[in-house]
Amino acid sequence: ARGRSEAAEAGAGATGGAPTLTPARASALQAEWGARILARVDRSHRYPRGTRASGRALIELVLARDGRLVSARLVQSAGDPRLDEAALAAVRRAGRFPPAPRGLEAARYSFTLPLRFEWQG
Repeated sequence: ARGRSEAAEAGAGATGGAPTLTPARASALQAEWGARILARVDRSHRYPRGTRASGRALIELVLARDGRLVSARLVQSAGDPRLDEAALAAVRRAGRFPPAPRGLEAARYSFTLPLRFEWQG
């Protein structure tokens, strides 16, 4: 999962006297968080019945720092509208996402998640 913050200094600042994160450390924390988010979506992702297609959808999620889903949208089609809807449904079924790791301080973060669908025919 690729991610980026919507703030100019994604996680670069800290409060309460905590040490400032380097950009590399902030990026690593966001990548770890993105992997946890992708794993949660993967667990809820289902191949739609009656569909005989394969493809990969890319979904962009915007999450608040507390793990609340702000938005989800399809950024690349899997090539079949039923697969695209199944990808978005997986995000909805995933429920609440884990909060940002300590040190990531931007209000919102964006993640692009690939969801692959393989037809076993």
